[in-house]
Amino acid sequence: MSRIADFRSDTVSRPTPRMLEAMTQAHVGDDVLGDDPTVQQLERKFANLFGKEAAIFVPSGTMANQIAVAAHIVPGEEVIVEASAHIHQFEGGGLSRVGGAHVRTLQGDGGLFAFPELARAFREPSVHMPRTALVCLEQTHLFSGGSILPLEYMQEVQTMAGYHGVPVHMDGARIFNAQAETEVSFDAYGATADSVSISLCKGLSCPVGSLLLGGGAFMERARRVRKWMGGGMRQAGYLAVCGLVALEETLPMIAEDNARCRRLGAIALGVEGVRLAQETIDTNILFLEVTHPTVDAPMVESALNDYGVATLAMGDRLLRFVTHSGITDADVEHAAKALQKILQEL
Repeated sequence: MSRIADFRSDTVSRPTPRMLEAMTQAHVGDDVLGDDPTVQQLERKFANLFGKEAAIFVPSGTMANQIAVAAHIVPGEEVIVEASAHIHQFEGGGLSRVGGAHVRTLQGDGGLFAFPELARAFREPSVHMPRTALVCLEQTHLFSGGSILPLEYMQEVQTMAGYHGVPVHMDGARIFNAQAETEVSFDAYGATADSVSISLCKGLSCPVGSLLLGGGAFMERARRVRKWMGGGMRQAGYLAVCGLVALEETLPMIAEDNARCRRLGAIALGVEGVRLAQETIDTNILFLEVTHPTVDAPMVESALNDYGVATLAMGDRLLRFVTHSGITDADVEHAAKALQKILQEL
């Protein structure tokens, strides 16, 4: 088929014509030497947006998260994470490889820790145990279907961590999808964590890049960690300028991505052979469980591809759909009809 409706991830979103034009006109320097004006402007804009002292531009969200951990802790110290969190499950073991972290996982519900369990996870000082050094949150929570962490919950986690003198890092790769629904200000979200990572290449549709936000001595350590990870880029302003365009062009449109995901989920409720694998559709991620007795998720993924619909099978039974700027209302309708037809025929 001539057009593929690509629901595999919002990372497949493409830069807009305005971004591509801005790239050709960007004023650049050498960011490793600290004199790329467009990178500096991007970092200031997003640091101010989230109420942080500073930001650094990095190639990927994984790098931003792993820099944060390595800058917050001393190797051998313990990081508390939700068991299915991206920073733990989908970043190549970076917590141990990059930061040298001892990881303590807590089973969450929609990405949320149970407060009694979290309270017990902070270790008392002892030479026999690792020191609790960091708590990580994920906004939105990928594996529960883009669930939004309530602001009050995040504030309570920060209060608990602060009582023990432990900082909080927020993996905010899809925080823009959360904010589009809650209308909580970005600086209010930023105030709930000592450091925040954000992605430019998901809902914002930039081609490359993430930012790590924070303040003080932490950001100085973060810049050093970025250096030894090879994350410094030279004329990075050609990429950074897309983030500046995104603030005006694609950021206001993210609510439409969320609405399309809910529309797809609503139609899927009436399709025999699948059911929603999440309690709510908060943002732009939809997991469907294949319940058809004779087919599995990889089979449905393959069949959908023949109809020009790209999805992602997550194991034998789960199909993932993610909406983004490249998905239209017509794509949603086409994907739903294709899914229904496939399950009727198989």
